[in-house]
Amino acid sequence: MPEKKKKFSVIFVCTGNTCRSPMAEFMFKAYLKEKGALSEYAVSSAGLYARRGDVMSENADRALTFLNVAHTQKKARVFTAGMALDNDLVVAMSERHAVECGEVNNICTFRDLGSVTPISDPYGGSLQDYLDCAAQMRACFDNLRILCEKIKSGK
Repeated sequence: MPEKKKKFSVIFVCTGNTCRSPMAEFMFKAYLKEKGALSEYAVSSAGLYARRGDVMSENADRALTFLNVAHTQKKARVFTAGMALDNDLVVAMSERHAVECGEVNNICTFRDLGSVTPISDPYGGSLQDYLDCAAQMRACFDNLRILCEKIKSGK
């Protein structure tokens, strides 16, 4: 029986797992689907200070709907050190988030992926703030996929 190929796992991390990281999760899944590569990846998200039971913010939900990104109303998950070990790549919204993830060697930030600034936190902002945040993250997805492919190939 052929060996089942392991999916490359990516986890997005922000503060509360109600705005940026779930938006990045669903948007990256949509991006991978568009590229015909979704089946090769496992994509998730978590928050450093997430409160169990919180759900994605209303404007995050509205922004994803506006962008025609398939998504569910996921519940927030708390990021743990085990998640860093269980995933091939941890993608942090900012340098502060990266530091707070702990001593892990499989982490990058959106600045590492080409963003001029850390991903701004739209929490409590307008729908336009969320759409701007989404555009900032989406602009880095080509570089993120290139990084994932480099890691997968061991280069």
